[in-house]
Amino acid sequence: MRLRSLASSTLALTLIVAGPAAASATGLGSGPPDKEQAAATGELTLLATTDVHGHVLNWDYFANAPYPDGEELGMSRASTLIKDVKEAKGEDSVLLVDNGDTIQGTPLTYYYAQQERITETGDTHPMAKTFNNVGYDAQVVGNHEFNYGLDLLAKYKEQVDFPVLGANVINDDDDQPHLDPYTLVKKNVSGQEITIGVLGVTTPGSRIWDKNKLSGKVHFDDPVETAKKYVPEMKDAGADIVVVLSHSGKDPEGQTWDPSKLQENVSTSVAKVPGVDVLVAGHTHQDEPSQVVSREDGTKALITQPNYRARSVSEVDLPINLDDMGIDWGSTDPEATPLATQGDVAEDPEIKDLIDSQHQKTVDYVNTKIGSVTETMSAETSYYEDTAILDFISKVQAETVETALADTEYKDVPVISQASPFSRTAKFPAGDITIRDVAGLYVFDNTLGGVEVNGSQLRDYLEFSARYFKQTEEGADFDPVNGTNAVDEGLDRPIPDYNYDALSGIDYDINVSKPVGERIENLTDKEGNTVGDDDTFILAINNYRQSGGGDYPVGDLKEVYNEQVEVRQALIDWVKDNEIVDPRDFYDENWQVVTTTQDPGNDDDASSEAAAETEADAQAEADGTSDGGNADGADGTDSANGDDTAAADDGANSAIDAEATVDADATVDADGGTTSANGSDSDSGMDDAKGSDSSNSSGNADAGGDLPRTGAELGASIGIAAAIIALGAGLVWFARRRRI
Repeated sequence: MRLRSLASSTLALTLIVAGPAAASATGLGSGPPDKEQAAATGELTLLATTDVHGHVLNWDYFANAPYPDGEELGMSRASTLIKDVKEAKGEDSVLLVDNGDTIQGTPLTYYYAQQERITETGDTHPMAKTFNNVGYDAQVVGNHEFNYGLDLLAKYKEQVDFPVLGANVINDDDDQPHLDPYTLVKKNVSGQEITIGVLGVTTPGSRIWDKNKLSGKVHFDDPVETAKKYVPEMKDAGADIVVVLSHSGKDPEGQTWDPSKLQENVSTSVAKVPGVDVLVAGHTHQDEPSQVVSREDGTKALITQPNYRARSVSEVDLPINLDDMGIDWGSTDPEATPLATQGDVAEDPEIKDLIDSQHQKTVDYVNTKIGSVTETMSAETSYYEDTAILDFISKVQAETVETALADTEYKDVPVISQASPFSRTAKFPAGDITIRDVAGLYVFDNTLGGVEVNGSQLRDYLEFSARYFKQTEEGADFDPVNGTNAVDEGLDRPIPDYNYDALSGIDYDINVSKPVGERIENLTDKEGNTVGDDDTFILAINNYRQSGGGDYPVGDLKEVYNEQVEVRQALIDWVKDNEIVDPRDFYDENWQVVTTTQDPGNDDDASSEAAAETEADAQAEADGTSDGGNADGADGTDSANGDDTAAADDGANSAIDAEATVDADATVDADGGTTSANGSDSDSGMDDAKGSDSSNSSGNADAGGDLPRTGAELGASIGIAAAIIALGAGLVWFARRRRI
């Protein structure tokens, strides 16, 4: 027994002493087996941003104000964090990289791409100024780098002090990379030089989204195959470690990598390529600082995805073995630390001074008055009900295409239009309207096209759009908060608002009690005739959707109009020309979400109730009691059903920017945003100004349901109630006597 205890103690002591060396030997790389070798390590720090989308300052150009407390963002704040790390650790031991979607996404970057185009003025792009000042070592192109054409991208590339990479962007004419595939960056670790190979790959989706600007000029190879080609080449060229900048999201759950499909999101598969040490992911606007992927040989790679719009900077401290200058993670998994730009982070005064004149010019531009609006028009509910503000987009698009086709063979073909709810917070306030009001509604730099579509194709298009809604029990009240943004099973993520299309120029119901593919009912033209399979229309459509953005079935649609008119500019010009925006001139409630099949030609009760509720809400707003007494619904609830919660701008649970963001990386988006909005439920029809709850409510703001209004009525009601109670008590007594 004593011998066994002695052996156990000896083993424990051995493990305590040998533990660090043994753990080091089992980690990533060929860790040294003894303490003396394990101590021979230094540290290289990687800092990364992604999907900045032109956000230099903490300034919301659409709100004409700084972003609110707790939601701060922007490179001026990120610069403070980055420069602090460089000062603390030594600039020579810090690698700073950006993962793309940089030059598009705000009115600031739009202005210098379109209004005072840097290719014509020679002015330096505000993002080039910013990134040069902060001191980036490399950047990869995102899909939004192609939005303004290859000439503007080339000018930006010329203005920055670091390489702009894109290994899988290939010239059509010579099959050579259009941009540098990779760069070798020299840094210093503990007095020794280290060479970092930085490879850049981007999502092949740009071949679809910006087809009009790229077709015949460049094409895209698969990012994984590209990494397999260049990682060994970088190693042979002297790279001690390999960092991949991958402007692509992580592989969706259930997706199998297939190079022939040129899949949009494959960063996990790229990270599994042998030799990759760290991969910076992006494009999907997710905040995912750390994920470790393991390969079959037991080696590991770290994936880090910083938060978009410079909401955070990823910091990765890389332990470098000073004998072979490779990474030695030891026994612990690699990990990144997110450096958030919210809270007590000062804006870098150098950055603010650097772009102050460009910022002020942009502010002046977006606040230019262009007309007036007769009544407030809001996009808050556009993701589940027809609204005037979305009809405004379609009005301008259809009118533009109609005018262009007036002297062609298509002059007598009815023009219909698509529009998407890009933002739930966009609003045209009654009174003056400015450029920023329009820009806040139409946040993407899309151009307008026109395609020929028959009735069968139109139905397929609408059915595809209706996937956005979750299936609801037949006859149930539709809940927009929980009934929208259904999961796209192919991508394993919610469908963002900007991938839902509402069409004008036709009438239809979306019956969400039916399965996907069987939801469009009562599809008629404007004369009330059922749309036949062979009926012909012209669809006014933005270039993102026309190119297949969102995977809509548009590949067989013949293009009949394309004059490269920017949709946003068309909206601005329309307001300037007409001076007054009056929804009575174009608002047509031509579609509705229902949960039961409606009789042809009859409006759903929910629609009339929604109209009544709108009237009541207007009175309630005048009284300052909307949303249960909380003005403007600031608590994020809707008294229509009592529990609707706030939904996020740019598509609630959306992942992308989008595409286009604003990132949107909509971000917004694209790219994608996070501004809270009230997801009100107009289908309940039970919200009146005084809070009465009646399924038959007329919505009259002065109504009190069926409550008695006079003293006599009140007394009679009380007497009747007392009689009913007495009768009930007698019946109970009688029943008990019978049981006895």
